Amino acid sequence: MKNVKIVSTAILSLSISLFIGCGEDRSQNPTDQLTPSGEIKKPWIYETAQGLTMVENGFIYIPGGFDVDGDGIDENGFWLSKYEAKITNKDANLTKISDIRSFIVKNFKAYNSANKKFDQNLTATDYLATSATKIATLESKIVVFEQFGKVYNNVSPLEALISLNDSQIDGGYAITLPSEKQWMQIVKLIINNPKNWVDQKIGESKLINTTGIKDFIIANNILGVDKNIPIDYERNVTNLANGVSEWTLGAINIDDRFIGGNFLGKAEFNELESAPTWWKPILKNQTIPLTSAFGVGKYHNGSSLNGTIDVLEVTPYGTGEIDPYAIVARGGSDSKDDKDLAGISAAKLTYGLGYKDITVGFRAASDYIKNY
Repeated sequence: MKNVKIVSTAILSLSISLFIGCGEDRSQNPTDQLTPSGEIKKPWIYETAQGLTMVENGFIYIPGGFDVDGDGIDENGFWLSKYEAKITNKDANLTKISDIRSFIVKNFKAYNSANKKFDQNLTATDYLATSATKIATLESKIVVFEQFGKVYNNVSPLEALISLNDSQIDGGYAITLPSEKQWMQIVKLIINNPKNWVDQKIGESKLINTTGIKDFIIANNILGVDKNIPIDYERNVTNLANGVSEWTLGAINIDDRFIGGNFLGKAEFNELESAPTWWKPILKNQTIPLTSAFGVGKYHNGSSLNGTIDVLEVTPYGTGEIDPYAIVARGGSDSKDDKDLAGISAAKLTYGLGYKDITVGFRAASDYIKNY
């Protein structure tokens, strides 16, 4: 082997044994683990046992290595399902959730207007009735993340979360709905990659995804370098700007919605005066959000589809029960009335935890990967 530093056979054998003993073997050939300096190299994250399992089950690794929410700390990477959740005929086990109220409070994260992050638990007292009366009405299915199959739509954010709770990847990383910060991490990687723009003119014209191609390219070394993957790493993710909108873990109190000036209804992101900068689709080294670029999407400030402004219902409209939080729906929309909202940054703050519609589905994400 050329350009490989010669090391003691005993030391090399011991190092390789320790390496394999940790479950981190990258190859059947131990010499493939050597760097030019003679050190043993860790496998890329998608080559580990857990990583291989995630890939086999339809997930891609989203690179970190850059600051998403403006706190000066670079985010790590995480796993995201390449495809939207596809429904199966197997029911999720609702008995695993003994207390729906506690499940809601533990998992969904509310927007904190003080630090402009989604890091607060929802208030338990807001969901007393939910815990007592709604369990019998919940319907949730096991899902898979495959290219073909029926997208799991007409599912509430609560039911989507219950579905993922019972659709874990055996041998992989734990999965749940993407957080708002994770969604914006994906957005920033996509809009700053010239390969996702027509004629590779970044920020101009339209995103390629909206011209009929279903995939966006996720790459390393766009805004930072994630050392868990090669610097030239690229993967595709499907239907972030087309198809159904998708639930996240983000919740916003109806009093905290980013209305922006006197505008009600649909708005460009540059009209959101109270929204945090990191939550807007802004290109690197720019200050003004992308607005009219086709495929980026618009913001819906919380006006409901039947004209009401300040109330959000726990169950479909007409029951009279009010939800104080809107769960954020992101991405594309199949609704003919929402075509201008379709796009990777599109955000709707209209729907409560019990709302379901054929235009909304979901996909899955892991937590941030600290070490592997």
